[in-house]
Amino acid sequence: MTPDNYEPIKDNVKDMDGVTTRPMFGYQCFLVSGKFFVGFYNKSDFQIIIRLPKDQQESAIKDSAIKPFSHGAKMGWVELDSRHVAPDTVMKYISKGYAYAKQLAENT
Repeated sequence: MTPDNYEPIKDNVKDMDGVTTRPMFGYQCFLVSGKFFVGFYNKSDFQIIIRLPKDQQESAIKDSAIKPFSHGAKMGWVELDSRHVAPDTVMKYISKGYAYAKQLAENT
């Protein structure tokens, strides 16, 4: 993936139903129903963090371009290097994070 594809991914996230955004910890973070599910690092054009259920996190980190996010690994957050992951795969993980955030909101 090239940096040129980073903004279209963010645009796709902005178009998801019920999504809001707010800055947090140097990231442009996106929420659904008040729950964070994805963040785009403000100082690079390739680092994306995504919140996944723990079992999906364990599966995702088998990809060498995805690792547990140092500040949220216990909660299932992963850090993805979008330079090394195809855009459709990035969106697949973001969609999983979106669904998980909606589920978390329903259960609170």
